[in-house]
Formats: sequence, C-alpha cells, structure tokens
Amino acid sequence: MTNYLETKISDIADPDFQTMVKELCHCVAWDPTQFGDRTLRFLLMAIGKEDPKCLSEQYLPAPGILTRKLDKLSPESVVYHVCWELVNLNRTRIESFDGKKVLSLIKTCSKIYCRKLVRAKKLTGNQLRHEFQTALIVRRRQNGDL
Repeated sequence: MTNYLETKISDIADPDFQTMVKELCHCVAWDPTQFGDRTLRFLLMAIGKEDPKCLSEQYLPAPGILTRKLDKLSPESVVYHVCWELVNLNRTRIESFDGKKVLSLIKTCSKIYCRKLVRAKKLTGNQLRHEFQTALIVRRRQNGDL
C-alpha cells in the first residue's frame, strides 16, 4: 500500500487528489506548482505553520473534493486513503468522521504536523538559589579557594 502522505505530490496522478491539493493551496493563496516536488505532509505542515485558520469553507472557491462528505467517497479512491492515513496518524477511527467533510478531517488530523512548542517553566526561588550556590561552589573550586 502506498503511503500518500510521504509521496511527492507530482508523483500521484489521481485527478481527485490533484484537485484536493489545488483546493488546499487555494485556501492559503499559494501556487500549487511550488509544492509539486514536495509531499502532502509538508504542505499540511506549511499550512499549519502559516495560518491554520484558513482551512475553512469560506476560503474555498466552490464545492469540490474538500467539501464532500467522507462517507460519500469511494473506499478505493486516493483521497479516501489519504484521509485514512491521517486518521491513523491521529490515532482515531475513520468511522468517527462519518458524515463530516474531508476538510474538517484534514483540519483535525493535520494538527499532528504542527504541534506548538512547550514553553519552559520559570524556576522557583529555591531552584534559582540552588543553581546560584552550585555555580558559586564550582567557581571557587576552579579558583582554588576551597
């Protein structure tokens, strides 16, 4: 079975898949040709880093692949397999997205590619004092004071 998320976008000749990529690029006002040698995973990560809020129906030109309901897709289609891979990466079941649109599935499951960095916690007063004391002891030992 082909891993569509890791395959170059230009290598997948399915017209529905190419239409889906064009619609995703249209959401963020990018040229789809610049992602021809990249993977779908890279495209989803770039959209997530650039503006994840743009993945909504108001940015789509007309009803297309992304506005189709998931249960209306053929199980043999490439778009269905892409959705299946995204759902598996998100560790959920594809049945939980029945009745939902492909765009909402991509929006939900593509968050695994653009996780936010965890902010470092501030040290407490005791931790800061301990670090200062240990650094002071190390400095004294290097100077030969102790």
